Amino acid sequence: MISTIRMISILLCIAGVLVSAEDLHQRPRPWAGKVKSADIAQENKDFWLQKGNEELEEALGLKENTNIAKNIIILIGDGMSLPTVTAARVYKGQQAGSTEGSSLQLSWEKLPYVGLSKTYNSDFMVSDSASTAFAMYSGVKTTGYTMGYDNTIENMNLGSVENATEVTTILDWAQDAGKMTGFVTNTRMGHATPGALYAKTVSRFWECENDWKKDIEDGKVTQEDINKFKPKDITLQLVESKAGKKIDIMLGGGRAAWQPREELRWDYDSDEWNCTRWDGRNLINEWKGNHTGGIYMENRTELMDLENQNVDSVLGLFANTYVTWDDLVNETNDKPHLEDMATQAVKFLQKKSDSEGYFLMIEGGKIDQAHHNGKATRALSETLAFDKAVEEVLNLVNLTDTLVIVTADHSHTMSIGGYNGREVDITGVVMGPDGSVDMGADDKTFTVLSYGNGPGFSQFNATGEGDFTFIDRHPMAVGESADLAYKQASAAPLSSETHGGDDVGIWAAGPMAHLIHGVHEQSYIAHVMSYAACIGPHKDKARCPKAASGSQGLRGAIMMALVSIALAAFL
Repeated sequence: MISTIRMISILLCIAGVLVSAEDLHQRPRPWAGKVKSADIAQENKDFWLQKGNEELEEALGLKENTNIAKNIIILIGDGMSLPTVTAARVYKGQQAGSTEGSSLQLSWEKLPYVGLSKTYNSDFMVSDSASTAFAMYSGVKTTGYTMGYDNTIENMNLGSVENATEVTTILDWAQDAGKMTGFVTNTRMGHATPGALYAKTVSRFWECENDWKKDIEDGKVTQEDINKFKPKDITLQLVESKAGKKIDIMLGGGRAAWQPREELRWDYDSDEWNCTRWDGRNLINEWKGNHTGGIYMENRTELMDLENQNVDSVLGLFANTYVTWDDLVNETNDKPHLEDMATQAVKFLQKKSDSEGYFLMIEGGKIDQAHHNGKATRALSETLAFDKAVEEVLNLVNLTDTLVIVTADHSHTMSIGGYNGREVDITGVVMGPDGSVDMGADDKTFTVLSYGNGPGFSQFNATGEGDFTFIDRHPMAVGESADLAYKQASAAPLSSETHGGDDVGIWAAGPMAHLIHGVHEQSYIAHVMSYAACIGPHKDKARCPKAASGSQGLRGAIMMALVSIALAAFL
């Protein structure tokens, strides 16, 4: 009897597994009557065979460029996850008037070499922007929320600096090799991605003195430790450090950290920031004093006139905090687009650099900020601003001697979900190819884009006690598109959406770009730049001119010594 019951139980379990497995995938409704757009309708067998052949021929025609990289440009889409890239591709096509965008390419997707970057750091599976940027610049992964040291540094522990190992970056390597250097960001100059080039700190948030004063109030650090170890804020390091003083062009935001000013609140959507200089110093004036042949600018008009200026160095601070959202740039506020800053920086370095070339970092940092706000459409808008910047930079450079790398520092939790038709609005609700609307289990629409966590959850309301059916999700209407201020739904309530831990893309072209070829540690990117340009840790490789000339000189000296010995013996 017991064995019979067990057998029945086993059979029921197996049946349950089979049924649940079969039910996992949604069975779509037939949409044979749906009229396809002209572009999609012509994608028949011949179309795909031809397209595949063209792509194959292009791949077969690739030739590795083994030249020494005279110039290096790394463009970083902050928070530009692979879903962000995919969604931006679709968004670009739909914004241009096409009904679909899946088949389009963003500017960097045309580059021939592609890889993936593993973004974990020494102690976090999901990393912050400082440690990830530092890994890309130095070739060394480090402790989260720090920069300038290896993993012997401890976040917020000033005492750990005494025994921590300092690490140099691509900025140091380039300057030591005689290259001109610069960076562009639409965040702040002391923010994580640019800051990791030049700063050494136990906290990436210490862009000015006011930042550690807040940490003292919160009990994260003591005034005694500040007095004992006398840390320098990140902005001060940019002005006073050897590497900072030698940067030839810097364009971005964060002016408040350079000057004494009254305390003000700030957020991602305003130009107010409470990073007051309590030391009373005006770092803009100090920069001018250190760069008597330089020029300081605060608006787009001055920036676009840079080509007519004969100057040695450039400091452009275009906002008190982050530079304006790309869609809000206009003639009235006279703020620059990211592409304006990127192209002017490239043109300046091309004009001023000699045979040694230059290094330039360009950051599209407001992709990340839009994601933190839970605003997916605005993140896509900022990704397209980055796309324009990359496209214009590629139009300016010669890939024969310029290594261009496009990547991201980390991902975000935004995802693309639902069985959407190809011509469905990427910012709208989930719909099938026939226009039928998919509903959640609560009989309400849900959006194509959503977040794993973030502020979108706080828009939900409970209409009573009970299960999920008592949650009012404020669903989007059919035919509605999410504007730039819309907050997509999230699965967990947070005031600021978090980063993601998934791999991000690396796209490359130019000298030694073929070394980007698979799944890499994020720190590998720095090694590729070093090896390609023969600077930094790989400057003495056999392929490098100075290493080769050194070995030839050694061989010559040995030959002369042997000849001298032979002559002495003969005489």
